[in-house]
Amino acid sequence: MPLSTKFALRERPLGIESVHELGAFRFESGEVLSNLRIACVSYGELSQRRDNVLLILPGTSHTRHSALGYIGPGLAFDTDHFHVVCVDSIGEGGSSQPADGLRGAFPKYGIRDLVRAQVELINLGLGLGGMPLAAVAGASMGAFQALEWAIHYPEAVRAAVLVVPSAQAGGVMRTVTRQMIEIIKLDPEWRGGDYLAKPLEGLSAAGRHYYPWTLTDEYLEICDPVVLAEEVEGAGRRFSQFDPWNLIRRYQASSQHDVALPFGASRTLALARVRARILVLPCRQDRLLGLESAKLIAQLVKHAAYAEIDSYKGHLAWRPVAGSQESQFVTQQIRSFLLPKSFAASAQ
Repeated sequence: MPLSTKFALRERPLGIESVHELGAFRFESGEVLSNLRIACVSYGELSQRRDNVLLILPGTSHTRHSALGYIGPGLAFDTDHFHVVCVDSIGEGGSSQPADGLRGAFPKYGIRDLVRAQVELINLGLGLGGMPLAAVAGASMGAFQALEWAIHYPEAVRAAVLVVPSAQAGGVMRTVTRQMIEIIKLDPEWRGGDYLAKPLEGLSAAGRHYYPWTLTDEYLEICDPVVLAEEVEGAGRRFSQFDPWNLIRRYQASSQHDVALPFGASRTLALARVRARILVLPCRQDRLLGLESAKLIAQLVKHAAYAEIDSYKGHLAWRPVAGSQESQFVTQQIRSFLLPKSFAASAQ
């Protein structure tokens, strides 16, 4: 019986949506936003000891709902055990973002800014400070954030799940993102960033450009040409739904990330700060972020578990797809990491 079918016997509890205004927020750049807003949704009951909070962080183009396929009774993020909080990072969803009105004047932010805002959300907005989080988790940019939590707030988190992670965004992601932004700016509707109507053609072309880099050559070769064309067009449609400045600021944050920057460019010093247990779960064939940086995390973090997703879907292998081998594998790895006793008992 597939793992997801075996364990997911009941529906996911209804999510409780909330938006929190946290007051003035100073970014690493020194810029200040007068009133930072962060949105989130929570699932499952908070324990009496308030020690079962699991914080899920979104990828670059995702919101608080992106991990839903992994949330619920018996799934990777098990609501029978955890109070799961999914957050909208700065820049998209229901949180403060350039589309609120500032557009290009919205502060340039980095991954550590996102994490510091989440710390304020946990402590002030949700009133859950005082106990370490049971875990932080995320895929891609979500993994960037989870790792920064473990580095800069080592006493505030007991475990971290890093799916398709990296300690820094490498040359492929930096180059692809830079070209993606240039494509958007070629649209006549861009008007130097002061657009009257969204530059839809530029956004769509940027999405079509970006999508193949999230997959592998093998996938592009074996995929039916009609199906592949539909997928590429679908990526273009998804990008065209973004506000241009929202998209640009988020991808700038991801593509410029490096955990070593506050530590004299030393990833060794950065990763030595981690006290939490870490699950490192890259895809072996990921060409957008690569594999070597994920291996480095596992080597330099003291309490690290490591497993590789084997999939020609590359960077997209983490996405929850009902019944897929990739999702089965991700679910099994996360459950056995977060709930080793429960997982061992249920597998018997």
